[in-house]
Order: sequence, then C-alpha cells, then structure tokens
Amino acid sequence: EEFPHGFTASGHPVGCAIALKAIDVVMNEGLAENVRALTPRFEAGMAWLAENPNIGEWRGKGLMGALEAVQDKATKRPFPGALSVSERIANACTDQGLICRPLGQSIVLCPPFIMTEAQMDEMFGKLETALGKVFAEVA
Repeated sequence: EEFPHGFTASGHPVGCAIALKAIDVVMNEGLAENVRALTPRFEAGMAWLAENPNIGEWRGKGLMGALEAVQDKATKRPFPGALSVSERIANACTDQGLICRPLGQSIVLCPPFIMTEAQMDEMFGKLETALGKVFAEVA
C-alpha cells in the first residue's frame, strides 16, 4: 500500500532553482573566498573568548562555532539549568544588536558570509560584553 508523504516545498522547482542560484552566488561572487579568509580570525576570536573562566571550550568549523558556558572550567561543571545561562547570554547579545543561538549550555554563532574583519571584531566585542554581564550575574 502506498503511503504518500512529503512537505509542501519538497522538490519544488522554484525552490530548487533558488537553491542552485544561492550556491552559484556563494561559489562565484567571492563568498566562499571570504569565508576561507575570515576563518582564522573567527577561530582566534573564539579561542580568545574561550579563555574566560566560565567558558569550558569552543568548537566549530569555518564560520560556525559554539562556546560552552560552564560554572567551573576545570571540571566543566555546567550551570544549573534553572539559570538559563545560554538564553541570558543570547538576550544580552540581542540587546546589543547581535544575534546568536542558545543551544543547551552553549552559544552558537554563525555570522554571514559577507562579514568584514571590522564587523567580526565588533561581533566578538559585543559577545565579550554579554558574557561578562551574564557571568557576573550568575557566577
């Protein structure tokens, strides 16, 4: 017996055409090169933020990374869930115009491929401010 399933836009010709054009833009308009050029700066910024005593580690690939918030760096003991630390950090970032994603005990960053070095430095400055504010409240 057949079981039809799928989503409204699954395999939709217009959606597929848009996806192909997006890939074309990334590959042929310098976005992939910009990501390759910015990745070392992004990794250095994440490593710098990971020196904070309440960041257990950072992980990532390319321009996507996450910082893990911990109560104790040595043991990587997490903050109690009731404190909602990652959500508080994300909200403090939003207050400064920076969008990031809280995910469990981590803050996830995925900046745009068109970002400049100056914008990346600004992003890390805003995140440092948010981390300092929240960790001062909960630590």
